Amino acid sequence: MDKKASRHSAAAILALALCAGSINVQAQAGSPDDLARVQAQLQEAAQAVSAAREALARGQAQLAAARANLEAAETARAEAEQKLARTEAQAARGRLTRNQVDRDRKLAESASAAVNAVRGEIQAAEADITASQDTLMAAKAAVDAASASAAAYLGDAPAESSEPAAAE
Repeated sequence: MDKKASRHSAAAILALALCAGSINVQAQAGSPDDLARVQAQLQEAAQAVSAAREALARGQAQLAAARANLEAAETARAEAEQKLARTEAQAARGRLTRNQVDRDRKLAESASAAVNAVRGEIQAAEADITASQDTLMAAKAAVDAASASAAAYLGDAPAESSEPAAAE
């Protein structure tokens, strides 16, 4: 998941929540247009939550796969380093050539590079998960705001008003 794109989607979802909250007072009037707007916002907010949950699940799956890959890469690196140590010892005794040592050294370096690459994948997956969590929280806020608008339209909850309450 692109971190920048998820920040934009979280901002868009938060804007949706603010918009849904702003029509709270209008919804209490109960016009058909207000009902349609409230329903559309509620549906859009619910879809945003669903999409954010799916993105979060994908990120978690990618993280699990990357961690499994890290284990395999670290095992391969350890084996390559052990083989290099054996090859260097045999070369020191004159049993192997420098070319053979150089090949094993390249394999060990390649295995280390693979470990570093997988660690980078893990960091990216963790960043994606964090971004997905932010988007999910924004989407939930949009659902809450749209639900409040729906409740105000249905008369189930008092609408927030900017007018001061009259003293009784």
